[in-house]
Amino acid sequence: MGGGYLLIIIILLVVTNGITYGASQLTSDGVSYTKDGKLTTVKSALDELINTSLTEIDSLKEKVDGYEKTVHYLADQVKVGDYVAYDAGTWDSSKVKPTKQGEFGGYTINTSKNSSVEWCWKESYKTTLNGWRVLSKDEKTKNVTIIHAGQPECYYHGNSDVNGEESIRLLNERANQYKNTMYAEKAHAMNYLEALAITSSESANDNDLRKTGDYYWLATANGNELWDVHHDSFMGDDYNFSWGFRPVIVLKSNILTTGKVRDEFNQEAWQLVEMK
Repeated sequence: MGGGYLLIIIILLVVTNGITYGASQLTSDGVSYTKDGKLTTVKSALDELINTSLTEIDSLKEKVDGYEKTVHYLADQVKVGDYVAYDAGTWDSSKVKPTKQGEFGGYTINTSKNSSVEWCWKESYKTTLNGWRVLSKDEKTKNVTIIHAGQPECYYHGNSDVNGEESIRLLNERANQYKNTMYAEKAHAMNYLEALAITSSESANDNDLRKTGDYYWLATANGNELWDVHHDSFMGDDYNFSWGFRPVIVLKSNILTTGKVRDEFNQEAWQLVEMK
C-alpha cells in the first residue's frame, strides 16, 4: 500500500475518533484508536488485516490446487462405450411415427431428446437404451465423439426409386437438432463406417454400443437403399421402413470433466465441463 493511501486511512481513523495530531506524529505505530472497546494502534490493525488476507489467499490457493487435481480433459479419462452426461434438450412438439419418405417422428412434446423412442417399426423390436455414449476419441486433438445410446426418433426411408443421397442429407441435417452449443462442435447421423468400426464385422453380435434391440438407419447409401443395423446388430441395406436413427455429436476439444455423476436416467456418466 502506498504512503498516500496509508496517510488517508490514518487521518480517517483519527478524525473518526475525534483526535487530532500533527503531521509528524502520523505514523502507523504512533496513532492509536479504540476498536471494539479496546485501544489499538494503526500498525496492529494493518498487521491483522494483512495476516487475515494472507490466510484467505492461502485458503483460496488450496481450493484452486484441489480443483485442478480433479479436472481433466474428457478425452484423457473416458473409454469407448462410457456414458457421458450430455444434454440435447427437450422436444417442443409432438409427432407420430413417420409413414412416408423423408419424415421424422415418434416423439412427444416436453420429453427429453436424450431418451429413446421405444420402437419405430414393430413393437416386438424395442430398445431400453437412453443417454449418450462415447463412440470414439482422439487424445491428440482432445475431441470426443459421442452417440445417442438408443434412438431418439424414427425416420422413414422410402421405396427404391428414392435416391439414398436425399435421405443421407436429411439425416445429417436432422442430427443438428441435438447440438448443445455449449459442448458440441458438430453433428451428423451415424454412418456405415462408424457402425462397422465397433466390431469390425457386419455380422450380428451382442455389443450394445451397436446393438440397440431395434432397427435403425445409417447415413450411408447402397444405391437407392440405405445401410442399416438390425435388432440383433447385423448390418444390411433396406428401404420402405420407419426405423430409428442415431445422432452423433463431436464435442469441442476444450471439454473437461470433474469425474462421474448420475445422468437423468440414473446411469453413471462423465460430467462435462467447458474450459473457458
